[in-house]
Amino acid sequence: MTIKPHFLILTVFVFSFFLFQANGYCSAKPKTQSKTDITSDSLTVNNKKNIAVFTGHVVAIKGRLKILSSVLNVIYTKKNKIKMLIATGKVHIIKGKDNITGGRAVYYDKTRIAVISENPVAYEGKNKIAGKKIIINFKTGISTVIGGKKRVNAVVYSNKSLTVQKPSAENKKEKK
Repeated sequence: MTIKPHFLILTVFVFSFFLFQANGYCSAKPKTQSKTDITSDSLTVNNKKNIAVFTGHVVAIKGRLKILSSVLNVIYTKKNKIKMLIATGKVHIIKGKDNITGGRAVYYDKTRIAVISENPVAYEGKNKIAGKKIIINFKTGISTVIGGKKRVNAVVYSNKSLTVQKPSAENKKEKK
């Protein structure tokens, strides 16, 4: 009985695959990498300080999070993983229904929290909230608006108008 070369190669490949999978070297589901796509007019990188500075019409996209600004500082780890994004100059953040503008925004990748300052305003449709600082936790969906000299200002439009109804004759009898 002779073994054909392609059968031998296939057998070795299949055996190796199962061996590597059993030892944890291969997995059925490939790990998904989180990518960040950044475009700008120019880029300066300082590998000693682990910082990249994008300038001019910056657009950063990570998943459904989009950050537009004049300057974007990207602080990263030695393994090139983004730790923090610092956007300055006409900052505009868009994620889902959230639409926020301000002069400065800091996004912490590990906690998925963004802090927007310098006249921040959050919009959802015609609704608008402004304060000294807006803190958004994209992981929990909780947002906090902090007032300063100017208090927090919210303008909320409702589909239904709020009216106070006069008590009917039946309601007056029930109260007695």
